[in-house]
Amino acid sequence: ATHAGSWYTNKEAELNILLDANLKAAEKKATAGLVKLLIGPHAGYSHCLKTSAWAYANVDPTKYKRVILLGPSHYVHLTNCALSACTTYKTPIGNIDVDTEVISKLREMPGFRMMGQDEDEKEHSLEMHIPLIKKVFGENNFKLVPIMVGSLDQKKEESYGKILLEYLNDTETLFVASSDFCHWGRNFSYFYYQKEDGKIYQSIEKLDRRGMSEIEANNPEGFHIYLEETENTICGRHPIAIMLNAIK
Repeated sequence: ATHAGSWYTNKEAELNILLDANLKAAEKKATAGLVKLLIGPHAGYSHCLKTSAWAYANVDPTKYKRVILLGPSHYVHLTNCALSACTTYKTPIGNIDVDTEVISKLREMPGFRMMGQDEDEKEHSLEMHIPLIKKVFGENNFKLVPIMVGSLDQKKEESYGKILLEYLNDTETLFVASSDFCHWGRNFSYFYYQKEDGKIYQSIEKLDRRGMSEIEANNPEGFHIYLEETENTICGRHPIAIMLNAIK
């Protein structure tokens, strides 16, 4: 939990209160069936926890034995996917066991390598979901499969989707794709703006919602075309695309 104490509090009581309050405030949606995939952001909790809670509030932890977490690599140059070599992920509110059996199985598949511990600990796209997962699942019996996703072409996104389809078909496995959406401004060299959409924030919202529509339609090709056309800086585009390819 290397980001505890900076990106979120490292104090157990404070973190429990914060997570409980946000999950309680989140709206629970009536779903047509079991939640199989959710997408949540990975910024500091002061920026994104309210949004993340809306996703996790709809998870019934008694229904799953496994969570597969896919997060984009921010610090390591990857053109494939990397698996955690850890056996436990620690949080200020408790620990989560890693599903080493599934990790070993995936390691034998093409396109996977193991993360070094420093790579694993540095990647916030994975860590920022861990306390939420622990809070929601509590003492329920489940294990975690953390996967760091590199910069992939469409062929590789489709290939990983096929590999993970086995687990998508497992009703006791929940997938989490870690992703923020538009990163706008000088720091990201991205200034997309359509004046006819209103103010800058309104233009950004409309831009993101176009991408969300392709995701909701389970349309990996449409999502790819959207990204090509807009160059939207969705950092979890590849984890999302892997899941869309598994679903199709």
